[in-house]
Amino acid sequence: MKDSVSISYILSSYIVLTRTCCQNCSFCSFSKEEPLLSPEDLVRQLIRISENGATEVVFVSGENPSDFPHIMLQLATYGLSSFSEYVNMAIKKALELNLIPVLEIGYLNAVSLKSFCKSGCSIRVNLVASNLSQPEQALYEAKNRNPANGKAFVKALRENEIPYTLCFNIGIGETEEERLTFIQELADLCKDDPFLQDIKIVPFQPSQNCKMFDRPPLPFESVARVLEKTKEVFAGLHISVPPNLFSRYPELIERGLNDLGSLAIFSGDVFHPKFSVPNVENIKARLRNENVSIYERGTLSTQEVINRPEFYNIVASTRLIIEKHNQSIISLIDNNHCFVCGKKNPLGLNIPVKEYIKGNTVSFTWLPNENHQSYAGIVHGGILATLLDEAMGYAVMGEGITRRIVTLEYKLNYRHPTPVGLPLKVIASMGEKRHKVISAKGTIYSLDGTILVEATGKFYEIMNNS
Repeated sequence: MKDSVSISYILSSYIVLTRTCCQNCSFCSFSKEEPLLSPEDLVRQLIRISENGATEVVFVSGENPSDFPHIMLQLATYGLSSFSEYVNMAIKKALELNLIPVLEIGYLNAVSLKSFCKSGCSIRVNLVASNLSQPEQALYEAKNRNPANGKAFVKALRENEIPYTLCFNIGIGETEEERLTFIQELADLCKDDPFLQDIKIVPFQPSQNCKMFDRPPLPFESVARVLEKTKEVFAGLHISVPPNLFSRYPELIERGLNDLGSLAIFSGDVFHPKFSVPNVENIKARLRNENVSIYERGTLSTQEVINRPEFYNIVASTRLIIEKHNQSIISLIDNNHCFVCGKKNPLGLNIPVKEYIKGNTVSFTWLPNENHQSYAGIVHGGILATLLDEAMGYAVMGEGITRRIVTLEYKLNYRHPTPVGLPLKVIASMGEKRHKVISAKGTIYSLDGTILVEATGKFYEIMNNS
């Protein structure tokens, strides 16, 4: 039997500030001229991410969006003089909501970089191992994306004492010798640097609308050799490969993978939207037979950074959240795809159940249609059971979602056939609490008051958020 191994991850989410970008990298499909995210929408997204238990938010934009007049005009309407000021506003809001902000906004000039010193953020540096500047190559239309400028930006981050992550983009046309040599060069440059927090290996995947769509991804052994080299020269650091971009990630653990990086479960991968980010329970299932367990970690890794005044309080706050998550027997993450209430689920019922919680009671109306039937004209009993399970569960979690729970058992009594095409009233309330087991009851009525279905249930409290 293999020895037990543990690898880490960060519960994270992206927020796209703007896709407007001065670069035109052929391996990327992110760039698109578009407006800035409004401060109001930014705050709404941050609140939702925080409420769902993430501890990190990654602010993403194109490079130098302020080179474009429409961005400068927008900044002026918000009363801001620069894109850096806008990003610092976002950083401040994130910190207020116990989210550690990470910037993935391209290579910054000296003036912009200075504005982020001691702001409480970390920065991701996307690196390439070869110039690839000839026609038809990946960086032919990119203005300043090359190995030399990548190294210069890393040096600037060190000089300004800003925490950072090295992100090696591989498989975009560089040779194996170039990529392994470049990793060694960065290791020499960053030797014993307390501001380097972790390493991310990003294997190319042909995303929709990128110019290199017909380029094949790297084979397994090529990625594995990168992991082995990175483990050799960056010993002791978290080294990750995004699990959504490399499905054989369990096999990489023996080759140096010790981290899964930032799992953007709430937003998905905004750079590769067709490559779904696996959820925590999916990853656990994949790794169980390999005798590998996973645990959540914080964004910042080195004590020199953690103990700095701008990070000390936020790290203490996020640690409490992470400890609760790691003590839980199951990962309960709301990624907005719940079959009943998830707004992002195109096949779901899309009932905004959270809006109908008052104290520990839930009440809402729902209109079933022919897609919800079993026999002609009769609502499927499984759908009704699902509605009652959802309503009772939210009654137990309560207004403000003060608990995280799972269903232990529930019993149903179908009193009358439930017709399709007529509104139903669903009501549920919490009952007794005995230790961590909480009872609830629920009823589905027709609008004339006829009881159609009754249910009782028991729910187990996994986590208390109050």
